[in-house]
Amino acid sequence: MADGRTWRLIYNPEGDTTDVVAYGAAVAEGRIAGKYQLSSTSVPDTLIVQRSTVRGIIAGADVRIDRDLATREGIQLAKAARQGRNSARAVGTIQLSEVMAKGSRAYDAKRVKPEDPAVILYTSGTTGNPKGVTLTHENFLFQRNTIVPSIMEFTEFDRTVGVLPLYHVYGLSNGLIPTVNAGAGFVMVAQYSPQSLLSAIADTKATIMPAIPSMYQHLLTIARARKTTMPKSLRMCVSGGAPLPLSVLREFMEVFDTQIVEGYGLTETASCVSANGRGGVFKEGSIGPVATGVEMTIFDDNDSELPVGEVGEIVIRSRTVTPGYWNDPAATSDAINPDGWFHTGDLGYRDEDGFFFITDRKKDLIIRGGFNISPREVEEVIMLHPAIQDAAVVAAPDKHDQEMVVAYVVLKEGESLTGREVMDHCVANMAPYKRPKNVVFVDTLPKSATGKVLRTELRGEATDRRLVERSE
Repeated sequence: MADGRTWRLIYNPEGDTTDVVAYGAAVAEGRIAGKYQLSSTSVPDTLIVQRSTVRGIIAGADVRIDRDLATREGIQLAKAARQGRNSARAVGTIQLSEVMAKGSRAYDAKRVKPEDPAVILYTSGTTGNPKGVTLTHENFLFQRNTIVPSIMEFTEFDRTVGVLPLYHVYGLSNGLIPTVNAGAGFVMVAQYSPQSLLSAIADTKATIMPAIPSMYQHLLTIARARKTTMPKSLRMCVSGGAPLPLSVLREFMEVFDTQIVEGYGLTETASCVSANGRGGVFKEGSIGPVATGVEMTIFDDNDSELPVGEVGEIVIRSRTVTPGYWNDPAATSDAINPDGWFHTGDLGYRDEDGFFFITDRKKDLIIRGGFNISPREVEEVIMLHPAIQDAAVVAAPDKHDQEMVVAYVVLKEGESLTGREVMDHCVANMAPYKRPKNVVFVDTLPKSATGKVLRTELRGEATDRRLVERSE
């Protein structure tokens, strides 16, 4: 590492309780912790850590690498050994069981500075190559001690459902950390399925659940199919990572007799910075007012603040905001201006009551005939159709090389529709320039681990430079 400190990469594909111990141990030793989602498709169990000062590849056992070429290019190579009791171990790795066996209760945690890096998490890369977000001890402390308590209360009597991955800031900052800090119980759902999540809630009488929208939808699907009473122990739920349809929110609160707060945050802000529904005040379509200790406003393209009601880029300033991207000063200066305002890349506005509304990602805007079209707005209208489960809208060139709207639609089970019927639905509910010119029916939409639609894949423009060619 650039500052001489050790970066502990936690490799635990199962995602079980050892993650909790491994994270805590790494930070207590003054190390920089990181747990990452490894590729599970094109190159199984392979990860390339970007922006490290050491050039290297961590590769799965079945990946074939040209060692001579790697040596000539100055690239270090570490390959995972095949699993087995007496199998070889990759150089520089250590088993958690060994660390625990040698441990002692008589130890002092290493002293660190608030500004020292605690964790490096990689963004999902939905708008470009993944970047390593540096989160400091101060970022996490401020999130835990100031922001989270202003949104919801964790007590020693609570049991939080740990269904979110701990390689993502949402599960880490708004799940694990406040739960452990409160002395509450943390119920881990290692391998997610709707049934395993429902069983965990029922069996442990869970009281708090941070989750993503698709999980709420899955639980409702079970509730509709079984037509039996669902667990009523949840006193508070948080939805984040992607927008939660209002219809799902209302139905879930009724079926499970609970409250849902819809949070907004980013990896760069150590998770939540605002919440809709806190204190029982809810505005449809809003991400809510800002949490305590957070400044959030709307900037134009010249970093000038815009008045109430005008759409611009949402910017944030707070002690919970990252100091920057690991070994990437150019990306850092692009994202954080000299006054400390972090540019989120989200377009939105605030109303007279201080509630913020996201209209779309800045890079996802569709421009047709001089008009800006918000994909999210079009998607919300499409999803009002009773036969449609999910929808995503992207831009595609028409025969005149102008941008047109293309809708990808997922139907509910047992339903059938034609493209013309979807278009007719849009004709009745939106302005002509916003209507899709083409409708594509798909079984599922490509999504990130937190439920965000990967629009680049739908556009056919995705190029993942983390992947390496695998020899047959």
